[in-house]
Amino acid sequence: MKRITLSALMLVSVVLLAQATPRNLYEQLCEVNQEWHKHRATAQKMGLVQAKPLKHEQDLLSFHIRTLGQIFRQRPIAHLSPAQQRQRHQHLKVLDKYWQRRDCPRNDYLPYRNPVFIDHEGRYCAVGYLMLKSGKGKFCKAVQKNSNFIYIRQIKSADFDAWQSQSGLSIEELAWIQPGYTPAVRLEQIHRLGVDRKPRFVDSLQATRIYNAHFDRADMFGFQRMFWGTAFRRERALKKYKKYKGKPDWEALRKTHGSINALTVYQSVLYAAVDTTLATPTGSVAPLTKIVKWHPQKKWVVVHKIIEPTINRNHQNVIYTFFSNRGKLYAGGGFETLYNDATQQPPRTHSYLVCFNGRSWKKVKQEYGGIIFGLIYKNGKRYLGTVINGMAGNTRAPIHPTAKVNK
Repeated sequence: MKRITLSALMLVSVVLLAQATPRNLYEQLCEVNQEWHKHRATAQKMGLVQAKPLKHEQDLLSFHIRTLGQIFRQRPIAHLSPAQQRQRHQHLKVLDKYWQRRDCPRNDYLPYRNPVFIDHEGRYCAVGYLMLKSGKGKFCKAVQKNSNFIYIRQIKSADFDAWQSQSGLSIEELAWIQPGYTPAVRLEQIHRLGVDRKPRFVDSLQATRIYNAHFDRADMFGFQRMFWGTAFRRERALKKYKKYKGKPDWEALRKTHGSINALTVYQSVLYAAVDTTLATPTGSVAPLTKIVKWHPQKKWVVVHKIIEPTINRNHQNVIYTFFSNRGKLYAGGGFETLYNDATQQPPRTHSYLVCFNGRSWKKVKQEYGGIIFGLIYKNGKRYLGTVINGMAGNTRAPIHPTAKVNK
């Protein structure tokens, strides 16, 4: 599915490392699509250089496409044939409907901003959507299968060339439309968990060699997604743990404790992270996350739980995964800290990590700047994976290491 040249990856890596926080909306748009660098004068006239950056990713993507629709409608089209003019007009109407949907693809695949033609949940990029609505759905599926992260200028296809020629939109315009989507995945090289450190984040070129979020998801989430399915899938997943011989009562778990988020077997004991809710006196819902284990006496026992201390909470801790490290079992997840408009701050994604030392579960106080979804072992090194809810405009919780770094 992925065809990316080494030189392209190296270029993206250099660009990524050189990027700074955008100072204005124009610089932010340049991150979404490098074609904006060629049109600074246009952006200056439209007031984009003076405008503040947008907080939410979907707002930014929608603004990018909507603004290009405005620019393209002002361009002369006398050089186009009547048929091309009609097609151009129709495509711009479709583009308007597209940005109003606010449902662009999610980049769950690459640790840097990059186009995604069609994501695994069926969301089309803007150019792919134009082609789909003009009868080129088969071509779009072929792109998804063979080169899902390709840039428009890199497409070499007579079928695509014919469509582009008839569309009334130039290659330059189509390339300008195609956004790059912000990554949700970040890898941090970890020596020991639970100690203060100077963060060492993996660059984009290294990360693609270590982890691919789409293909490795089942491993990283510890069979989490299997357990959202049927009982047959649950039993099949447990067969991977040859040392576990128990027959847990899944129905009792669901009725008594809630839905399964993650599952593991540690020292022959079955553990599950489950989610449920508590009704509050005001009628709202407060979160409750538990870790339970299946007891030899054929019952589920709560070994760790998180209950928010107040009704008017602004975050929710959720456990999403189990993993082991240096002989200890960990349960990882995170929560979102929400802000109202008065604070003028975007919501933040925080980590949540607890450790089982063989006797009790204790919270790890270190912040890792995102929801923890797993620990990767590669070439004798450990990498902690975190994600954020980028499509909701979240930023990562800040990490403030001390001057002294534990090694």
